[in-house]
Amino acid sequence: MGAPATPKGLRTRERLIAASGAVFARKGCAASGVADICAAAGLAVGGFYRYFASKEEIVEALARELRGELICAVSGLARQNDAEKEAAAIAGAFFVTAAKRLDSFKAMREAEAGNETLARDFYGPLAEVMAGRLGRFEPGPQASAHAWALLGTLYFYAVKFMVWDKAGVPARAAGAAARLCAKGISDHSFPWREPALAAPLKARPVPGDTATLMLGAAEEVFGRCGYNGARVSEIARKAGFAAGTFYLFFASKEEALGKVVLRLRDCLVQKAAAYCAGAGSRVETEASSFRALFDFIREHPYGYRIMREAEFTDPALADAYYGYILRNYAAQLKKPAAAGEFNIRDHELLALALMGMGHMLGLKRVLWGGLPGMSEKEIIKAVFEGIKG
Repeated sequence: MGAPATPKGLRTRERLIAASGAVFARKGCAASGVADICAAAGLAVGGFYRYFASKEEIVEALARELRGELICAVSGLARQNDAEKEAAAIAGAFFVTAAKRLDSFKAMREAEAGNETLARDFYGPLAEVMAGRLGRFEPGPQASAHAWALLGTLYFYAVKFMVWDKAGVPARAAGAAARLCAKGISDHSFPWREPALAAPLKARPVPGDTATLMLGAAEEVFGRCGYNGARVSEIARKAGFAAGTFYLFFASKEEALGKVVLRLRDCLVQKAAAYCAGAGSRVETEASSFRALFDFIREHPYGYRIMREAEFTDPALADAYYGYILRNYAAQLKKPAAAGEFNIRDHELLALALMGMGHMLGLKRVLWGGLPGMSEKEIIKAVFEGIKG
């Protein structure tokens, strides 16, 4: 719908957007209705439809406003004289804006899971603005790779500390993100070798392996239809069985989602271990892990959506997936063998940054076909070596 014609209408529209953010943050987008938004805004339900055609439209408006504020905050920064200071300024602006609009940030995270267009329209322009600022120090496609990696780091820091921990982002986080962006992950020479094990396609279940068939079908149906849209009968039919067979393996649809999440996690961990076999250093291990993640995303293209929806269906699943990976990652980076290999010593912030970089670069490179003009090796090399200018 077009913008309201009167100042009063504009104020009402803004009130609805602000109320939607608070409602979505409290109840979740999927569980919230137009009536909830109107009650929070102090308006009759019928008034909602003067400004928005649907709940989905107000979600898109909320995302646009948050994106606009983030872009404005980054674009308005004074230019710095070196890349690390520039990245630190970007990080600070991102954290301040996300904290100020935390309800919108939370709602955006949930809404993007089932709306790829919304996600692309949100992150793409923001990364482009970041690339424009970083490109003064290293122009060309490398600036985009650095921008997407920095955006992933800031995103994961904000999610971990603001959303999951319900606290503020620690002061040291902006400096850590900036150093990793400008100086790279490590000063060691970039290691690259082909994985010891060629990337397998999705494993085909052994004939008669009903459990694997059912899990594979559940992954596809949850990914294609979303958790709320998925039907038990469709999962069973996709696996080649009658609907009742589903309950021989899962007590409920929610239990099936949990098992799919754990299966995805274990598949990623096993792939990373296979790709990293024989690595001569922790840095080489991390470089191989990026390659493993990209191939994992190709094999499980619905993984991002499933994980995001799972988190909002049952918060414990976020810990079972992301928390598990983070704890193991951080423990490995804390070991003496890893000391001195990386450009920051805070193993928790380093682990979060690596997860965030992989997350955002995976979206952009693998699922959205972005970063043209750079091979995957060149993308990972740029991130590991930092900005050259």
